[in-house]
Amino acid sequence: MYAIVMVAPRFIIRRVIPVVIFLICIILLTRHLPVDKRDRTLAVSDNSALDEVKYWEERVSNDINTSSERTNFVFIKCMKCATQTVANALRRFAFTHRLNVLLPRDNNIYLGWPYLMDKVDYRPSDKKFNCLIEHAIYSRNIMKPLFPSDTKYITIIREPWSHFQSTFYYFKVHVITDMNNALDPLVEYLKQIRKYEAIYKHHNSYPYRYCIPDGFSVTKNLLSHCLGMPLGFPENRTDTSHNEASVYSYLKQLDGEFGLVMIMEYFDESMVFLKKLMRWSFKDIVYEKVNVGNYSTEPYPDYIKDIHKKWSSVDYLLYDHFRKKMELKIRNGGLEFQNELRQFKKILREVNRFCKSVKQSSRLTAKLTLREFTFSGHECAFMAEDVNHLDLLQKRSDAELKGKIPSYKRTC
Repeated sequence: MYAIVMVAPRFIIRRVIPVVIFLICIILLTRHLPVDKRDRTLAVSDNSALDEVKYWEERVSNDINTSSERTNFVFIKCMKCATQTVANALRRFAFTHRLNVLLPRDNNIYLGWPYLMDKVDYRPSDKKFNCLIEHAIYSRNIMKPLFPSDTKYITIIREPWSHFQSTFYYFKVHVITDMNNALDPLVEYLKQIRKYEAIYKHHNSYPYRYCIPDGFSVTKNLLSHCLGMPLGFPENRTDTSHNEASVYSYLKQLDGEFGLVMIMEYFDESMVFLKKLMRWSFKDIVYEKVNVGNYSTEPYPDYIKDIHKKWSSVDYLLYDHFRKKMELKIRNGGLEFQNELRQFKKILREVNRFCKSVKQSSRLTAKLTLREFTFSGHECAFMAEDVNHLDLLQKRSDAELKGKIPSYKRTC
């Protein structure tokens, strides 16, 4: 009996009391946790795929709706041109306005890219789609029947040399072609471009290329390919890259078919023109930079750049054409456009400063009131890179279709 009496208090002190203290701490923390944080934890932890969708629907519904705003658009994502930053703003708009979005099947992220889109690549709809945002190769013939007649076509492109640097490292060309020992892999690649292109595009490299099929170049005229210019891929497509008249004819065609070709080097200006084209509010175009590449931007000699300019000559013609058009639009916008641009940059600074403080304090119930709109802590969280907007749109689509859609995967 004596032994039992002596062991019990020791057991209570060592085992029971710490557990009780831990539970009390959890209860107290939960009581002092802001309501929004408790709600979010419960919503996201639930097994239902729709809980996260409902969570955001309740907290980020758009408070600025005008009868004049346009809701039909096709956004062609040219790889590595700040497209994710633009796409996140467009996905937010599509989500808060409950648009009928043309989406990849299953949890795919591409709409057939880098091939032309086919009906097996996207989820079916019994009515016209409002918008397309994910990676797809532009084709007016394929896309026009799927969208209303007033649909605006939009894209963004980038200075080809910086674009080449970005795609080279993003697609790990130096790793796949085994140039890790080169002093500067990019220079080594350009000096022996056909040798390394053959290695990268060969079937033996397929297991190491993410979403890139055999025979496809990620360094040659990638911008023009994304915008639908026939450049010989896949093999049954014509290659017009060596016919200057055909190239200029296609550029003229794009000029007439696209409502806006944004330029990454004029990013904020382009976003303001997007707002004007779509008749949206400043709130619709605020953004947080996402998917920013990390690579050396040291200067290269002209003779190295010239190698790429000859290799990817169509992209340079494309960029020069639409950069000049953007600069003309900016000049023609005059003082009114400059005032609107300054206003947008000021709004961006205030929203980003507010959102940074929200992240640090986790106060999702906080609100920022500007002259133009109100922005909440929840909207800061929804704008962040860690929210998978495509996944949310796909989950909502799954619930609305309510039927098994045949799976299909061509690339990604």
